[in-house]
Amino acid sequence: MNRLKSLGAASLGAVTLASCSTVQNINPFGPNTERAEAEAADRAGRIAMVSAESLLEADPALAATAVILPDARTVNAWPQSGGVPAKVVGHVRAGENLNVDWRWSSAAGSTRDRTLTAAPVAADGKLFMIDAAQTVHAIDADTGASVWRQRLDSGNRRDKYAFGGGIAIAGDRVIVASGFGFVASMDIETGAEVWRTRTDAPMTGSPTIVGTRAFVASNNNEFYSINIATGQIEWTDQAIAEPARVLSSPSPAAVDDFVVAPYSSGEVIAYLPSNGRRLWSDSLTRAGRFTPISAINDIASRPVLNAGVVYASSQSGVLAAIDGRTGTRIWNLPLGATQAPALAGEFLFVVSVDAEVACVEATTGRVVWVQKLEGFENMKEKKNRISYSGPVIASNRLVLASSDGRVLALSPQTGEILEERELVSTGRFSRGSGFFIEPIVYEGRIYLLSDGGTIFAIG
Repeated sequence: MNRLKSLGAASLGAVTLASCSTVQNINPFGPNTERAEAEAADRAGRIAMVSAESLLEADPALAATAVILPDARTVNAWPQSGGVPAKVVGHVRAGENLNVDWRWSSAAGSTRDRTLTAAPVAADGKLFMIDAAQTVHAIDADTGASVWRQRLDSGNRRDKYAFGGGIAIAGDRVIVASGFGFVASMDIETGAEVWRTRTDAPMTGSPTIVGTRAFVASNNNEFYSINIATGQIEWTDQAIAEPARVLSSPSPAAVDDFVVAPYSSGEVIAYLPSNGRRLWSDSLTRAGRFTPISAINDIASRPVLNAGVVYASSQSGVLAAIDGRTGTRIWNLPLGATQAPALAGEFLFVVSVDAEVACVEATTGRVVWVQKLEGFENMKEKKNRISYSGPVIASNRLVLASSDGRVLALSPQTGEILEERELVSTGRFSRGSGFFIEPIVYEGRIYLLSDGGTIFAIG
């Protein structure tokens, strides 16, 4: 279901999109069975339910197009959301057989009071993550053993819960954006706090690291540039405030010349990294929608930058390519997405809110193929909608994870499902077992974080 949750000052302090076909209030819990059902519905709320009403179809003229990927490479670090500042890692080598090498289950998973939103990062032989209880964990990437953990303290004993946040690695520091309303630097070996910078609102995004700066946005769409050595705020900017958002941890994309930030208002804004001067802005909103939920314009995923072009998608139904220098729209498609597109060579791969995976020519926006995935656990009655996170392009396959606990590998050439494996059970009363967060890749493995707080290492 889709639901709008009203969160108190200890959490987002705003209205946050979860998911439902109707807008509901959160009622007190009844018996245990009702509580389990309520928690299951709330987790289902993380599935974007906006029908794209799209006319997305493959271009018949491209029927004979050969989808050729560049050679796969091994990823030796995944220090921030999207792997690199530009958010393009291309074709990587990992997870050839979808075998689970190990699993780790020591993190706090999602409940009705708190939510996992950020993917892990990886460097120096370890994974790092921030869980739903605002605890930062370091895990041995080879064995799955816990290395250290540090619970973030809000500084206010009345603050019990926080939503959002994200994590990144900058040299020997872990940079953490907290839903409690601060950005902190922690020692990568011990987790000891080095500095803390208070912000005006809870942080909902994952930091992007470029040189000496961390770029990150808050729940009220305030954008920060922070010096990673000192924690000093170098500049800020305020986009249009929009409290209705998808539960996620979006991240800006950056190159040396500009940084591009996505916002819950549907705005995409490009800045000069040095001083925050706006270069251009665009709005990925779509008019003519017919439901209240379809008015949610949130850009819940990160943009990606390649060859001077910005690729970004909104929940409301726009996938666009924008000239990074001028802000001129190059092409756009009627496709709503809450997951970042993946780019390799000449092709862009994206999964929509309607459970469609598409291969698009990056330069022209023409659709090479569209593959419809299973959209509901109960297809006959159209119940229990399924969402998909990813893809990552790994070992000549598109790898996605699903909200009903599966990992799938698709052909980049046709979209055909090549392999599918159920990792966790997501029965009616299971506790947040599915996948809502994108996979990451590190040293030949794919890592998946379930909504219940379990990390799966897939070799």
